[in-house]
Amino acid sequence: MTYNDLDARIGERIRSQRKRVGLSQKELANRLDIVFQQLQKHENGTSRVPASRLYEIARALNTPISHFFDVDQHKPLGRASPLSGVSAIVGAQKGKLAKQVLELVAAFTKIKDEDARADIVSLVAKLSKLNARR
Repeated sequence: MTYNDLDARIGERIRSQRKRVGLSQKELANRLDIVFQQLQKHENGTSRVPASRLYEIARALNTPISHFFDVDQHKPLGRASPLSGVSAIVGAQKGKLAKQVLELVAAFTKIKDEDARADIVSLVAKLSKLNARR
């Protein structure tokens, strides 16, 4: 199923506002009388949000419905996933290196401590610079 860039932006705004008010997907879905998987599809932009549901979402999140349409007119609607760069890097690798990159990314995403993640990024950057000089 394809999705429209505006649908994806609306979904991102729903997710952002839901998190801002401290609700889980399950909690908001319960308020909307839908399964959380459907809300997840709306937030991911893979399923369009009907106008009536967007109205209910706005009420449940105590925000004006216009909030979800307040998109930056100067930002192009072309959708570039943050993971597209990672996918391109992994796709360009072969064999063991590709597997190691995937393992590294999977493990890294499980680290909750932001300072630890920053330290790891710094360490990897330093190591890559050292190897580039050799």
